[in-house]
Amino acid sequence: MPAGDRMGSVRLERRVALGIAALVPSFGLIGGVAMLSADGPAGTAAKLACALVLISTVPVGAWWLLRSSDASHMPGWFVVYADVGVAMMLLSFTGHDLALNAAALFAVIGIYIVYFSRRRVLAFHMLFVNAVVGALAALAFAEDTHDLASTVARTLATLLVVNSVLAFRAVIQRQLDLANTDSLTGLLNRRGLELRLHRMMNSLDAERSVALMVLDLDQFKRVNDTYGHAVGDRVLRRTARRLTAVTGARPCVARTGGEEFTIAIPADDATVHRVAHDILESIHDPADDVPVTVSVGVALLDGGRWSTAAESGVGADLVHNVLLDADTAMYESKHAGGNRATVYAGE
Repeated sequence: MPAGDRMGSVRLERRVALGIAALVPSFGLIGGVAMLSADGPAGTAAKLACALVLISTVPVGAWWLLRSSDASHMPGWFVVYADVGVAMMLLSFTGHDLALNAAALFAVIGIYIVYFSRRRVLAFHMLFVNAVVGALAALAFAEDTHDLASTVARTLATLLVVNSVLAFRAVIQRQLDLANTDSLTGLLNRRGLELRLHRMMNSLDAERSVALMVLDLDQFKRVNDTYGHAVGDRVLRRTARRLTAVTGARPCVARTGGEEFTIAIPADDATVHRVAHDILESIHDPADDVPVTVSVGVALLDGGRWSTAAESGVGADLVHNVLLDADTAMYESKHAGGNRATVYAGE
């Protein structure tokens, strides 16, 4: 895979994360302008609370900027901070008509939550936002010179805007799945492997290691030639299920070639041989209608080495080289007759 494309998806997520870093102080700028208007917060307490929220956007934006290299998800506390901060500003406005219109800012937060956050975080956001909009509508109606129909129309328009992200969540998720998933086996593809592996390495302690394993089914061409490609596809799907089962919870398992698979799993020298043996045992079952074996190559990447490379901007190159080491070890297994695992020992 070309070096320029290896971490393309990671770079895309990083750009989105940088967008969030710029978005946070932008909210502060909007709030600052609103505080200068006649419809802004009134009273010392309200102005002080809003000022604290506005000031906080600078360090929070800087935090996002620093963590953009590991933008795997938007943490729950960040969503609470954003929602509560915007709500405090809006509810402090003396002009509730302006506040109701400005509630559309919640939709911008929601767009990022759809991409970066888990389902329950999105559920909290939507419940909270709808409650705030309802409160703003009640305050606007209590003092508004417009009739009820006008207030209801503006409220419904605001609710439509802030809830619009729900209509696109399934589409967005489907597009992400198509981009990152192998259609035949349901495993990650190369792009999905890049993203998951990058996140795994960034969450790794310096004292721990990740075992990168390259697996290739032995003599798989003979399976296709003897039984047909439909049976070959069934064998690949069966292999994918077994690899997912044997590697435990939230595995990083990808199909990276025709009959080639790549696995990334936290493991050290003491456990890597056991894991590799379990993989061999899970794939080869003589009772299968079409039994197959697999050749495995393993190379270890420790967290300290990754941290140093990531800080120097060469983390992608390091991962690529370690995968090449695992690939070399896999071919050693094949040349030794297959159905075995080899740990890369260096040049």
